Amino acid sequence: MRFQYQGLTSTGDDRKGAINASDQNKAVEKLQSRGIYVTSVREVAISATPGARNEAFESISEALDQALAILPVKTNQKIFFFRQLGLMFRSGLSVTEALTILAGIQRGRLRRIIIDLNDKISSGQSFSQALENYESTFTPLALHMIRSAETSGELEPALIRVANFMERKAEIKKQLISTMTYPIVVLLMTIGVFVFLMIFVIPKFADFFQRTGRTPPSEMLQLMAISNFITTSWYYVIIAIIVTISAIVYTYSRPRGRIYIDILLLKVPLIGSMISANAMSQITWGLATLLQSGVSVVHALKIIGDLINNKAIAENVVDASEEILRGSDMGKSFQKPYIEELIQQMTLVGERTGSMVSIMRDAGEFYEERIRTITKAIASATEPAAILLIGGIVGYVYYAFFKSMFALAG
Repeated sequence: MRFQYQGLTSTGDDRKGAINASDQNKAVEKLQSRGIYVTSVREVAISATPGARNEAFESISEALDQALAILPVKTNQKIFFFRQLGLMFRSGLSVTEALTILAGIQRGRLRRIIIDLNDKISSGQSFSQALENYESTFTPLALHMIRSAETSGELEPALIRVANFMERKAEIKKQLISTMTYPIVVLLMTIGVFVFLMIFVIPKFADFFQRTGRTPPSEMLQLMAISNFITTSWYYVIIAIIVTISAIVYTYSRPRGRIYIDILLLKVPLIGSMISANAMSQITWGLATLLQSGVSVVHALKIIGDLINNKAIAENVVDASEEILRGSDMGKSFQKPYIEELIQQMTLVGERTGSMVSIMRDAGEFYEERIRTITKAIASATEPAAILLIGGIVGYVYYAFFKSMFALAG
């Protein structure tokens, strides 16, 4: 793909031209590596004439921008936004100059947010004050870090830390989704195979035995009973599924019910370990990132508690922040049932040595590696379990079939 661009050098000189890249973000990264900060970039069709090409591109770009504006901002867009903003600050650009450049290379809802941020900052608001209007988009963690960084005058490294934290979180989420996709697909396939056999295969055996007047073996009678129930009373199955799902959703929507379900999930082999490791990773990386940016321990723990999906662990973290606020030591406050002992011990060490940030960073790396190990274990355990499950169902049907054939032959 080919892109036309306009930009500025670090000395303020104008630059324009064309560059080849796989996508728009790659084009921007290439130009920035050459010391050019892009103010506008757009894809060009090589075969089109310049006038028709520009007019068509602008029309399509505007329509696409309006369509994308209704979609939520993607995580990779937010990571790119914070990282590039930090790099521009490092090069000496002001907030408004950096936002103007980013508005020219972004699309959809994020572009409109950047334009609005620029307008608010130009009218006298600080960067953190402007961001507060989009807390649901950029998360409380980013807002608190940026607010503290503005006070201390270290906004550029704080933005890079925000991007790094979001990147780690996105990578872990990707690993978890990838791990859980295979078991879910296998389960759906198993249900599909079972239903197919019960609806299309077993009834044929039932008709055959009915015509012969012979009584099938007990195994075939069991399958015929299940098949008859599914084909004649399928609505009971649907109702049972709906009632079960509704009960789970209702229970999960209640504060106490969600905590109860989350506690049960923590007790599931492998799955519970993965959920716990993911939460511990968020605690450690969150503390390291927030404390390094100047956020207090109490506020940091409250922010992290809001980020953790498992409410049993999140409640422990929030309780720890309240105990610290009442004057308790951080190490003692972390002694909770769903906060792992390693975190408790490392918190004690960090508090005594005054190196909490580095210790939490080391713990975060440990839990990232642990998540990868658990992910591999789940993937390794799922494949043979899937073979046994599907093979067991199909094998039992074949066993019943051949036993029935032998009964007829005898």
